[in-house]
Amino acid sequence: MVELLTHPRAALVFDFDGVILDSASLKREAFAALYDDYPAAQQEAIRAYLGRRGGQPREVKFRHIESHILGRDVRPADIDALCARFKAVVAARIQVAPAIAGALEFLSRWHGRLPLYLLSATPGVELREIVEQRDLARYFEAVIGAPPDKITGMRNLLERYRHPAAHTVMIGDSYNDYRTARGNGTHFVGICAAPSASPFPDDVVTTPDLHGLEAALARLSA
Repeated sequence: MVELLTHPRAALVFDFDGVILDSASLKREAFAALYDDYPAAQQEAIRAYLGRRGGQPREVKFRHIESHILGRDVRPADIDALCARFKAVVAARIQVAPAIAGALEFLSRWHGRLPLYLLSATPGVELREIVEQRDLARYFEAVIGAPPDKITGMRNLLERYRHPAAHTVMIGDSYNDYRTARGNGTHFVGICAAPSASPFPDDVVTTPDLHGLEAALARLSA
């Protein structure tokens, strides 16, 4: 493995949707489906926003959609109701979402050899339930959901488990994941199935799936 991961306190931190499970597009569609009866222009604006804002808590997304796209005054109770509807739509679908290509193989190879963590914008209780139901918990030292936001979650992880940022790598599929890594001084590998639609700066190391993760990690030290 690459030099930066030979440190005794090195670690890998994974996002969940779009990195471990192929569920990022599933969740975007579930968000959009809640607004299917709205005018086409608003639906288009909602889908465009969701395409740009992966890796954020659903409360943040709903608040933006309701306030800035639909122009509504939003109460906390309204956001709670939308989140409940979203969870109900997604719950059954996520149980059958396939793993990202190479994800289970990578986790199996590196579990026990290097500390692996899961850091997601999915609510913590819900995330842990999904991970347990999908028999994924055994691979991770900790499963961390929202709140807090990802930048804070990563900072807490590094402090609690004493991993130096210079020897920690975040693996994510959204610009928010990249910001999380940059905001904490860790390395980053982007998962990007379509390089022409990459949300990352040109100098970011990417791979289309986790079959290429080891090669991508090697490129960080090249």
